[in-house]
Amino acid sequence: MILLSPSNEMKTKVREHKLYAAEIIGNYESMHSIAHISIKKMHRQKSFLTEPAIRSLTPKLAAIPPITLTIDGFDYFNHGEDFKTIYARVRSCPEIAAWFKTLKKHLNIKEFMVPHITIARNIPVSDFTQLWPHFKAIKWVESFTVNELIVLQKETFAPFAKWEKFTSLPFCRKPAILHENKPPLVRPINSATAYGKQISLF
Repeated sequence: MILLSPSNEMKTKVREHKLYAAEIIGNYESMHSIAHISIKKMHRQKSFLTEPAIRSLTPKLAAIPPITLTIDGFDYFNHGEDFKTIYARVRSCPEIAAWFKTLKKHLNIKEFMVPHITIARNIPVSDFTQLWPHFKAIKWVESFTVNELIVLQKETFAPFAKWEKFTSLPFCRKPAILHENKPPLVRPINSATAYGKQISLF
């Protein structure tokens, strides 16, 4: 999973909104997920094959400056006729659009992207009908700064596997200086034998 992580304060407020939604429609699938902005889904592969690809991104992302994003209310996606997703909307402007365009270029993302923080993902229309009038009326404008791109990992075939941090790649205005014989980005998952296992990066 490749993502942008908001501030701890923003994560707390998103959790409060999720719990508020649960008070109205009951428990739902995404109510316990930690606030983040999804960037890219990567295909399943072994971790020792993933590491060189991640390293190759380091100088590219280091040339991108940190970005301040602003949450400005809520919006929703339609998933056919039966399901919808309510999300916290990231305010857009030419500078923000250009920043995400550069990020997508370096990550080789060609798909259309709407940066957002999910509140209630893929809920039935009946639940959305109850929930949306409440969120539509909430006035929420708050900014946070993103300083790094975060990559999470988990074992693909392990039951109840949880996401673990693989690495983070900082955004800064100076190109990164690469050195030979760097130590591994992370220790293997669970044990030294994890390098032989299949893992998923989303």
